[in-house]
Amino acid sequence: MSGETTAVIRGRVYGTVQLRHTERGTPAARFTVMQVPREYDRTHGKWRDGEPVPVICTVTGPLARHAAECLTDAVHVIATGDLALRDNLLHLDSAQVGVDLAHHVAYIDDTLPAVLAGRAPAPAPRATAAPETAHRAAPVRPAAAPAAPAVDWWQSPRRRSWDAVTAPRRTGR
Repeated sequence: MSGETTAVIRGRVYGTVQLRHTERGTPAARFTVMQVPREYDRTHGKWRDGEPVPVICTVTGPLARHAAECLTDAVHVIATGDLALRDNLLHLDSAQVGVDLAHHVAYIDDTLPAVLAGRAPAPAPRATAAPETAHRAAPVRPAAAPAAPAVDWWQSPRRRSWDAVTAPRRTGR
């Protein structure tokens, strides 16, 4: 549809994700994200939470299955999509939804620790200190530490702006 506004919302999932299937078998999920805007209170000189804004998000296809499996109540998410006002409620037909890494640690299939994925046995509990023996093996020396970078970017002078980094390079003729 034309005239829709693309928006990015950030908030917490409120309630459970509802997963259904269309007549053709396409999965569709629907959930509510409560977006709480932060407002600066000049009289008190600090930030405070504004009035919560509920946004109903709808996703389809594989994203719907993934959202239904991964998202639960109170999980922080970031969602993008087409924003519309229907029946006095905000609706976001989402193109992308992800866990907000500012609040959560997220694992994917490739990064899931082996113990959690069931690919390796859990480590054995640590035993109490072994009794002293007459013969001790030589201590194992760790590998050499990697060399520090030539320039520490934390200590380098700050740029006045990012224009020098992001601006297209101009070539003279």
